[in-house]
Amino acid sequence: MLYQLEFAPARDIVRDMQPAITLEQFGHWSQGVAAAAKAGSTEEISATFTAAANDLLASDRTYVGLYLRDHSSVTIDDRGPDPWNRNYDAHLYRLDPFFRRFASTRQDFLLPLAALDRGDFQRTAYYRDFYEPSQSFDEITGVFNLDAKAAGYVTFLRFRGAPAFRRQDLALAEAISGATRLVLQQLWHQWRTEQQAGAGYGEDGSALRLSRLSARERQIADLLIDGGSAKSISRSLAISPGTVRNHIKKVYAKLGVHSQVELMAAARAAEL
Repeated sequence: MLYQLEFAPARDIVRDMQPAITLEQFGHWSQGVAAAAKAGSTEEISATFTAAANDLLASDRTYVGLYLRDHSSVTIDDRGPDPWNRNYDAHLYRLDPFFRRFASTRQDFLLPLAALDRGDFQRTAYYRDFYEPSQSFDEITGVFNLDAKAAGYVTFLRFRGAPAFRRQDLALAEAISGATRLVLQQLWHQWRTEQQAGAGYGEDGSALRLSRLSARERQIADLLIDGGSAKSISRSLAISPGTVRNHIKKVYAKLGVHSQVELMAAARAAEL
């Protein structure tokens, strides 16, 4: 089931959601959206928006990020580096049923997990390797196309022990979707700005300085950007994993990045 997204005036939101939320909750939400719109970094946008969203939908966690049309994901941490997010962005996002829907359509959608669960979700590799270890129990995810290159996403999560999301929770997520889209547009703009100003770029912020790398380092950097691991690169180039890891350290040092996820993000921004 695909839910059409429309922006409703604030007075209609409050009226339609009664008695689901209080005016105090709505005030907190409005302040969070306003703070996110004025924020000067992606982390601040994420922190202010997700704190307000958690309160509004009684979520245990809310995540925001970007799905890029080059088939990649960027989750914006709101509390410092999150190992689950990095694991998701490195490779597990490809197994996410919501990402798969994004990859197959250009339409916006806002759906509960039940809409994509055909009864076999708990037997999937994604559930085994990511969803169940993260303590997740239920979710509502919205994906909003921002331009031809990217969509923003928001995920409202409840952990094991919490009640499942109800129909009125989904209706509430739909009611705030206009404001959510605006925040995600701001996130997309700020993320590109930070990537252009970040390490590994020339003075004009236009391209990765791959010319700093040796031929072998450039070869390994390209394989890392394509999602390769030290083990797979070792097999591909017929060199030892230890040698590959040494080259990776030099690549990161020369480009000023600290992980494969950062390297992939910098490469994507350079292409954009």
